[in-house]
Amino acid sequence: MGNNDAPLLRGMTFAGILPLHLEMRAGSHFGRELFLWLGASLLAFQPEQGAASEPAATNLLTNAAQVRALSPQEAARRLPVRLRGVFMGQTSAAEMGFVIADQTVGIYLQGPLAGGRFERGDVVEVEGTTDPGGFAPFVRARAARKTGHAEIPPPRPVTLGDLSNGGLDAQWVEVSGVVRSCEPMAERDLPAPPPGTVLATNAAAAWNERKFKMTLASGSDRLSVQINYEVVPENCIDAEVRLRGICFSQHNTSRQFLNPLLLVPRGVAWTVEKPPPSDPFTIPIRPVASLLAFDGGGNFGHRVHVRGVVTHHRPGEFLWLRDGKRGVRVQSTQSQALHVGDEVEVAGFLGRGPYSPVLEDAVYRKLAGLPLPAPVPLESTLEALKHDADLVALEAILQECRPIEDGCVLALDWNGQRVEASLRTAANAVPVARWLPGSRARVEGICSVLTSKSGPISGIWEPQSFQILMRGPEDLAVVAAPSWWTYQHIMLLSGLVAGASLLAVAAVMWLARRRLREQGSHRAMAEAEFAAILSERNRLAREIHDTLAQGLAATSVQLRLAKRHCADPAGGAAPYIDAAQELVRENLEEARNSIWNMRAHVLENNDLAGALQGILQQLSDGSGAQTTFEVTGRTRRLAPVVENNLLRVGQEAITNATKHAHAGSIAVSLDFAEKQFRLRVRDDGQGFNATSPPPGGGCFGLVGIRERAAQLKGELDIRSAPGRGTEISLCVPLSSE
Repeated sequence: MGNNDAPLLRGMTFAGILPLHLEMRAGSHFGRELFLWLGASLLAFQPEQGAASEPAATNLLTNAAQVRALSPQEAARRLPVRLRGVFMGQTSAAEMGFVIADQTVGIYLQGPLAGGRFERGDVVEVEGTTDPGGFAPFVRARAARKTGHAEIPPPRPVTLGDLSNGGLDAQWVEVSGVVRSCEPMAERDLPAPPPGTVLATNAAAAWNERKFKMTLASGSDRLSVQINYEVVPENCIDAEVRLRGICFSQHNTSRQFLNPLLLVPRGVAWTVEKPPPSDPFTIPIRPVASLLAFDGGGNFGHRVHVRGVVTHHRPGEFLWLRDGKRGVRVQSTQSQALHVGDEVEVAGFLGRGPYSPVLEDAVYRKLAGLPLPAPVPLESTLEALKHDADLVALEAILQECRPIEDGCVLALDWNGQRVEASLRTAANAVPVARWLPGSRARVEGICSVLTSKSGPISGIWEPQSFQILMRGPEDLAVVAAPSWWTYQHIMLLSGLVAGASLLAVAAVMWLARRRLREQGSHRAMAEAEFAAILSERNRLAREIHDTLAQGLAATSVQLRLAKRHCADPAGGAAPYIDAAQELVRENLEEARNSIWNMRAHVLENNDLAGALQGILQQLSDGSGAQTTFEVTGRTRRLAPVVENNLLRVGQEAITNATKHAHAGSIAVSLDFAEKQFRLRVRDDGQGFNATSPPPGGGCFGLVGIRERAAQLKGELDIRSAPGRGTEISLCVPLSSE
């Protein structure tokens, strides 16, 4: 073991040696002797002068691998850490971060310690605590000191694919690839130091030195590289290089890996394995048709040189050009504006587009101006496959114009096939008023073949769809205006007809149901009226038989007796004549009551409330009684039989109050509710015993009131007591109208 290994050996702990011992337990005698020698060396190690000798702390972590093995929950416990390793470099003054590598792995640390105090290769001892970090655990350093100097450990050789799994965070690695781009980093891309941070002289110099960002490619893999010193981009683009640096990881807020980043510290040189051409436009020109064609010894990782005529240009983004009968899309950040028809030459890196090759990270220069290129007329999808990324034209029926965030999308019916054309422009710049659905239009633009994610395992891949990238509103010309009988108009007219038909059917159904309801109501009223008439006829027949007929028969008997005694000089006929006269009077009263019990004439000219109010005034006149009449609810006409019976009940109650009870005040109230009607007659007369009422003063008394209440299926409540007046209340249910 050489002297250069001594600092690293002094940094080893039992935790670092124990795995080695476990591997050697079953080994040879030499292995056991090596383990005993390492243990003795560790026990004999004494800290350098000035180092504080402290007892081992509980849960103390002594190597970087132990920190990296922690879960986020464990690292959040702020476990104590004491590390010894080689200072690999500072990440940024803003984060005050740096990386050291011990005998296990590299680890990221953060704290106000790297501001010029250490140089690459310094052996430092660091004390701090664990932190879960945003992606991988790291150490928050609170104290650090330099204990010596050592060689930088050799980097781990990796590929760009190895860096894409996120497991090499903060590790010292070496990668190779082709430089695709290189440019100075803008100030906005560099985090500023925290306010009040004072940087040492060498740290300030490192911070103020220009930094460059580079893109390294190997096959389809890409790697972003930050170089912390001055480079000449023209001398490295398209060069094959080998870089050494510290790997970092971009991640999201959920601690998930996004992209790797390689940091090349100041002073770490990189090796150019194959220099780039002195001028990219000196590379032999290749036809666009030959790009990505089979070449047994081809190398697709370097720039190619093509020449063609511009068919469309978006400065700073994309350029489309035509070389002969083939088109190609070029990605370039150059902002020099080109016009359709300009002849240009392009140097760029080959890439695999969705269907045809593309040129990426390209540079171009204008050669001359040529006549405007003519679009290729398309007749079939097969022709579109041959002219991917080329300027084409077709005639189709415009079906729809749908606005999007940065322009609009047109849906076209092209020979029965749906084709979309997109226009990238401001929404108010699209002449939608002239682009009516149903128009026959000629559309020009760049053909873009659409592919599915899955294709054939091998052989020819023939997609079935494509789209047109319009360059401006002038790329659409209306050939024929749409007929009024468009799909939209037909659907609108059909909808109106269907709506009108539905409304007509609904109106007919509503009228029919209303008619049925009216007929049902009339039928029910007619049936009720017929039943009432029949009942009244039967009642009248009974009353005539029981009253008038019997009364007339009795009168006839008295008159015969009077006739027989008419010759008696002592006046023997007089009693019989008086009896006959009394019978005639009683029969006349019975007839009047019978006629009164039929539907009153007053209900023909007035409603129930008006009829009862008139009866109250008529019967109370001359009696000196004070009367009140109150109506609540929505006054309306009721069924004839109901009104007639309610009128008779009210009439009898008022009559009893005025003639028999000798009341001083009479109150009548009518309540028209939605589903019931209530009649209440209250007086302050002499009253009676409600359980055994006295015989009435006519043929229609309380018994008649109860019979009418039963006929109406109502609830009758009679409350009275001697000397306390009487209250008669009748509540009748009303059928729904």
